[in-house]
Formats: sequence, C-alpha cells, structure tokens
Amino acid sequence: MAASQIPPSGTLSPSGEETEAPRWWIFHGTGKPRPHLDLAAVLPPPPPWRSHRGGFPDDLPDAPPYDDDEAGRVLGAAPEFCARWSPLTQSRQERLSKINAALYLRRPLLVTGPPGVGKSVLADQIARELNLGRVLRWTVSSRSTLRSGLYDYDPLSQIHDLNLENLQRPPSPDGSSDPGEAALRSSAQRIGNYLRIGPLGTAFLPHRLPRVLLVDELDKADHDLVGDLLALLEHGRYTIPELYRLRSAAPRITVPTDDPGRTTVVADGEVRCAEFPIVVITANDERPFPPEFLRRCIPLRLALPSSEELAGIVAAHFSGSLPGAAHSVIADFVRRSAEGSPLAIDQLLNAVHMATVIEPGAAEPGPEFLQELSAMLWHRLAEPLG
Repeated sequence: MAASQIPPSGTLSPSGEETEAPRWWIFHGTGKPRPHLDLAAVLPPPPPWRSHRGGFPDDLPDAPPYDDDEAGRVLGAAPEFCARWSPLTQSRQERLSKINAALYLRRPLLVTGPPGVGKSVLADQIARELNLGRVLRWTVSSRSTLRSGLYDYDPLSQIHDLNLENLQRPPSPDGSSDPGEAALRSSAQRIGNYLRIGPLGTAFLPHRLPRVLLVDELDKADHDLVGDLLALLEHGRYTIPELYRLRSAAPRITVPTDDPGRTTVVADGEVRCAEFPIVVITANDERPFPPEFLRRCIPLRLALPSSEELAGIVAAHFSGSLPGAAHSVIADFVRRSAEGSPLAIDQLLNAVHMATVIEPGAAEPGPEFLQELSAMLWHRLAEPLG
C-alpha cells in the first residue's frame, strides 16, 4: 500500500469530533498501536542517497517487542487518550508533518526545547504506534564517546582469562608453547564474551524494519562527539577494530547486543545497516550545533503543550480519566509556567497525583491548596533551588 493510499487517521477532540489528518502521514501521534500495519509495505523507498539495501539476506530479524510496562511508565496507562484531548491545531499538524518527513527521508529528528516538555517521549510514541519494537536508548553525558555508544569492550578480563587458560593448558608434545591455529581461532571467537554492542551500535545492525533510537541530551556531549556521530548518521556503517584485527583467524564472531538475550554475528569487524534507524535526538535550547550537523537533521522544537494537550497527558497517565482536581491544577500550572521559565510535565503529573491523595474527591481545590502544591512541587528548573 502506497503512502497516498493510507486511510486517513484523524485526531479526536474532547467533544469526540474527528479532524482528518493529511493522507500522506504514516505516523499520526495517536498513542495507539496499529497491529495490522506493516511499515515495510507502507513506507515508500528512501531517497537514493539514503538507501542501503543490497547484500542482505531476506530473513533479517525484527526488533524485540515493545515493552507494555515501559509504555505505562513513559506514555501512561491509556496513551490513546492523549490524542483524544489534542485537536489537530496548526502547530500540532506542523509538528507531525516534520516527524513524518523524517520517516520518509530517513533523517534524524533533532528535538529541542526546554527541559520537561516531552522531547524523549517522542521515540516511544513512534515505536509503539508503528510497531517498531523496543526503543534503543543512549543517554549522552560529557564523558560519552562514539565508541561508548557503539560497543563496550573489556580487555582486562579477557587478558586475565587468557592467562589462566595458558597456565592450565598442557604443554605440546614437542615442548613448544605454540597453541596452534585451532586454539588461536577459538580464542578469537571468545572475544564475544568480552565485547557487547551498545544501543547506538545495535540501531545500525541489519534489521528488517528500522529500529527506533533515542539519543538523549546530546547538548551535554563533547564537541568532538557531534562530528563523530555525524559520520555514522550519514554513512550508516562502522568498524569494530578489535574484531577487524581478528578477521583472518575468525572472520565471523558472535557478540551480544543491547537487546536483552540477543546476539549478532559481525563479519570481518564491519557493521552496516540495512535500514537507517529512526533517530530521535534531544537537546535543550542552550547548545548550538554546527551547520553541517543541522542540515542533515529535521529540526523540531517543542514548547510546553497547550492546556488541552496537558489534559490529555494527565488523562493518559490516570487510566483515561481526569481526576476531579485536574482542571484547576492544570490551569494553575499553565499560569505559573507563563510567569517564568516553563515547568516540566512531570511536575504537573506529580501535583495532580498529590491533589488526589491529599484531598480525594475534591473537584475545585482552593487557591491556598494550589499555592501549597506549587511551593511543594513546582520549583523552576532553570533557577537555583531554595
């Protein structure tokens, strides 16, 4: 089915009326899985300069299934209610169009905005709605390097085990200490016990469908990491030198991946993706990125959601219903956010929960109670604590 043939999926407003979405969209931001969607049949081929097909077997693996428990923590117990309270306004349509453009072009989404507005949640929304399985997550810090995201290698443990093995190996009949070609091959194969493909590296392993990768807080990265990451995102391949050096003794080595319980076979130390992953990169506003990086991304800036969207988020995390005090808490949250640096959505959810605990059944909490909640939970994220 071509993208133009996809039945339009609208967005429900609180009144229940459906607003039709553009027909070319694949992702609609509904928060609801589409179990009969086969993205391989729906998503048009990539631009020629973003195609990596060829030389791969027909039986490439799918990602592990998306964890419903993870969905409950990240998206809420009833994430479809988030869309029900979010009418298809112009800003929402522009946001969803950018996300779909990134899917079509196989380009990373660079999602910026103040802390706590839901940037990292986008990766889970895409993976869950499009049936793309488990989200790969790489949280960047000032100490992160490209290698730490691609793979982790523990040479000290390997050397320790090799020394023990040499001590326990009986001497050869001629008295030499040469372990022989078979022993060398076996030793090379066992490097997989000490090397693990990381979340970034797993995203670029060959899969039938693109993996969803969250690169969180890239603004905290060292300057060199952004340039190193650019080459990977552009070419879709990388080399593991520790395996490449062993290619004559062991051309195919099995190593564990970031997916629990899964392994992959790396041939000649080289990894090349079959499909570019769907990459969601998050960053706070204060970090500038070089032009050569920006031009290869689809930029998306998120601001604090509207009152209607916040109501949907609260409903999603409270099993599809708004607690009695939610409307007043949301209104006060929006007002206080407008008075200074934005507050975080987590802080709103905490306040609604506390309101239901402290004053269960209260429909309209008074200003004194709202002031108490604010003083207790709504500290400004960009200001000193106190």
